[in-house]
Amino acid sequence: MQQTEVLSIAEKLIPVYKTDDFELLLSKVTDGEPPSLKILVKMELKRLMTPCYRSIDLRGRVKGECREYELDGIIHWLDDVAFNTYHKNVRKFNGYTEGVFEALSNTRNSFKVMNQKGKPQGSDLTNTAITFNAEPIVMGYDLKRKENRLKLATQIVIHLSSDQLVHGVTVDISPSGGKFKVPSAFDYKLGEVITIHFVELARTSKIPGISQHVSYRIVGIDESFENDAVNFLRVLKVDDVELVNDIMTHCLQNDTQRARHDNQDKVIRARSRGYEHNYLKHTCNLPIFFSGHELKLVLMTENNHSIWQYWNDERNQLTLSNLFSPERMELMTKPGMRGSNSVLYTFKHQHAGKDLFFSMMIPEASRELRQLFWHVGAHRESWKVFRISVFELSNEERALFDDLPQESSELTQGLTHFAMLQEISDACSGQDYLLSEKPRLSTSELNQFRHKRNCSHVPVSLYFDAQNRRKEPRYQFRSPLFISSGEQQAAGVTLDISKHGLYIALSTPIELKAGDTCRINFNELQLYDKSLPLDNVPYKVIRISPGGKRVQLVIEDNVQTIKTMAFFGKLIEHNQTKLTATQETLPSHEMLENLHNILLDRMISTPLFVEKKGNSLKPKVIGVNYPLPAHLALFAKVGKNNRLSLETIYKGRTTTLLAAPMKRIEGAKPQAQELYISAIKFGTRLQTLQAKLCSEFESTKERIEFIKNSQNMGEFHALRICAAPVFDPITALLRKDLEELSTISMHQARSLEKEICTIVGYSEYIDVTEEVLIRLELTQ
Repeated sequence: MQQTEVLSIAEKLIPVYKTDDFELLLSKVTDGEPPSLKILVKMELKRLMTPCYRSIDLRGRVKGECREYELDGIIHWLDDVAFNTYHKNVRKFNGYTEGVFEALSNTRNSFKVMNQKGKPQGSDLTNTAITFNAEPIVMGYDLKRKENRLKLATQIVIHLSSDQLVHGVTVDISPSGGKFKVPSAFDYKLGEVITIHFVELARTSKIPGISQHVSYRIVGIDESFENDAVNFLRVLKVDDVELVNDIMTHCLQNDTQRARHDNQDKVIRARSRGYEHNYLKHTCNLPIFFSGHELKLVLMTENNHSIWQYWNDERNQLTLSNLFSPERMELMTKPGMRGSNSVLYTFKHQHAGKDLFFSMMIPEASRELRQLFWHVGAHRESWKVFRISVFELSNEERALFDDLPQESSELTQGLTHFAMLQEISDACSGQDYLLSEKPRLSTSELNQFRHKRNCSHVPVSLYFDAQNRRKEPRYQFRSPLFISSGEQQAAGVTLDISKHGLYIALSTPIELKAGDTCRINFNELQLYDKSLPLDNVPYKVIRISPGGKRVQLVIEDNVQTIKTMAFFGKLIEHNQTKLTATQETLPSHEMLENLHNILLDRMISTPLFVEKKGNSLKPKVIGVNYPLPAHLALFAKVGKNNRLSLETIYKGRTTTLLAAPMKRIEGAKPQAQELYISAIKFGTRLQTLQAKLCSEFESTKERIEFIKNSQNMGEFHALRICAAPVFDPITALLRKDLEELSTISMHQARSLEKEICTIVGYSEYIDVTEEVLIRLELTQ
């Protein structure tokens, strides 16, 4: 008689043991077998169902951290897996029996079981060669956490609304909420009201009223990506019991403990904000603000110049406002709609030396018209696809701008909406848009999507960091001049000057575009030094006004102009007391803090900060918000030690995704790559995770097959990964935070500054799954 056969039959009969039907069912399953089988099954069931009173101590016997639990009056030392196993099996065996004891002694992560399966002790259960790990840091920590939380791990008993009792452990508590670690064996529901009894504190402390029950509402259920045996409940207190305040007071009995707790929270906040500042300084997205339908403010960062510059025409005039027509704003800012997003297809067409912009939003056109737009625009170098995400500012957010200094309040007055403009595709993917058949429509149909030539208003462009971006100061200075370019000539006057630059106003308009060269005759300044050729100074046009009467210029830097530049340098130096410097518009710290909060509350991309270890670059910290987006949840599942494993992305691609784009070359622009991710699943369990760059596919057909297989067998995700070097990770706001932290702990402030300064590269993940499926026409 095989022992396995006895165990198999006994396992099936556990639910009916001690019921009236037991004998009948036992006879049926052993029908035709030797009578001894029936006796052996009964003996095995009697053994498994015998009540157990033994304590179990798994310390040093499992891969996992164990803690003390009092369960049914018996003290045990269990890890998370065993804790969940206990709850599952107590329900199965209807109490703590020998069967439960046996299950706890043979959990999947016990060293005994792992050795039997051929795994050495201490081996990782998921991935044994992870090197590209990133620590997740919650963006907006300071914004979302309105009160200090006490990290406290103490055992609790949870009464669910279904009258089930669950043993759990607190992770942290605050006067109004908390976070609890619970076994995943139970069914928890969002919005469910649960009651908590602090059983461990009731046993070990004499806090007044500790035996009371506290009611909480479940506001979030987070799975543990490392360990499927536990879940985390985020809860909000719903009654007026003061017990939690008393517990916190008890745990922070003296001033030293309270100060240590408060300071620890401040250090955590300062570290989170250090990475938040860098995200906002280096993001590749373009943050923009509206007052009604009018574009009012654009925030520039180290890496979003290309988006901003794209909307500058041949005169280098910003035409971004024309992208947001009143009709489009009407669609995206309907009353009561807190947020919306849409895709914009754009290209530029040169006609008679002028840049003409075309843009189409998905809801504005039929499928045929959209495909015509693709065929006309996608083969051009100027082809771009953007995602615009628009959010309405809440009354609280608008109120934040009321108390700003006057120069800042003028910039933010009347703001009603915030938007993020993301580049999600470009000419490199243009061929994908040409796969569909070109519709039989006249190209003149696209004229309705052409932008106006001039803007009714130009938004203010601010750098997010409050640091002067000008290479040299400019001074108000008026002096007559003549400008000539080819056959054109015009008289004018200087408005401001610097050693290398010039801003002039002309009496008659002149036809110029950015990049043109011209000659300036400083007829009055020539009198100061007749040995210099000030009547024929070469300049390059930087920007010209729509009317052609205001021109910004920079001197051509060559051997012939060295003495001329020295002349302007001396002119400025000798007249410092008489000249007035023109001030660059800089946001105040208060204004930056308010914008900081608005942007972090609506993160639509994932920042990754890269450090240099030896001669190689490695991911260090990844900015997240919970619940994690689906693609990040995959990296969390294969990670370990509360890290996200990015090996799927970077293994074998460090040169393409890290070293090359993050090479420290002054003026380096972000480089973008498209990555396809395939997650093959069996039920809910992740089987394999594979990633390929778009350039790694041999053909479009192979790429489409990869996507279809991923959709059929699990999940498909597409990411646009932008990467760039970081030259100065210390921002003005971070410097202020470090100064405040140094008053608490100079050591912690120096340690944080040193950590932030190790950042040498910045990468950003943008989810472009939907757009890839649309352009390849694979939407399900």
